[in-house]
Amino acid sequence: MTWMTDVADYLTTNSLGTQGTNLFIGFMPDTDTLVTLLSEYDGTVNETFASGIALSQPSLQIRVRGATEDYTTPRTRLKDIVTLLQAVTNQTIGSTYFVRIRPSTTILAMGQDARLRYEFSANFEVTYAGV
Repeated sequence: MTWMTDVADYLTTNSLGTQGTNLFIGFMPDTDTLVTLLSEYDGTVNETFASGIALSQPSLQIRVRGATEDYTTPRTRLKDIVTLLQAVTNQTIGSTYFVRIRPSTTILAMGQDARLRYEFSANFEVTYAGV
């Protein structure tokens, strides 16, 4: 499992999406009301511990899209995701030990797509430990 899968599982556990239905990793299908996790930057790996544990620091972008003309639902869902993830500190989720997941932007309105569905995004700095 990758760290992004662990984040997706965490969102599913907290009722913020279901993988393969309305929550996807790495791509954004043309469906309404979905959450997509995109890794924007692989980040750095810093060997910082004598034990050989490395800290990885990738960034994460989460995009949420709603149904046609629905502004409130996707924005509220992304706000709930930001609130949930920013509370992750020194916590194991799935098989990944997260030092932190910190928002690096506010919620960004991306406008409407060709089908008049509102899209929002938020970016995060992720720090996790691995061997």
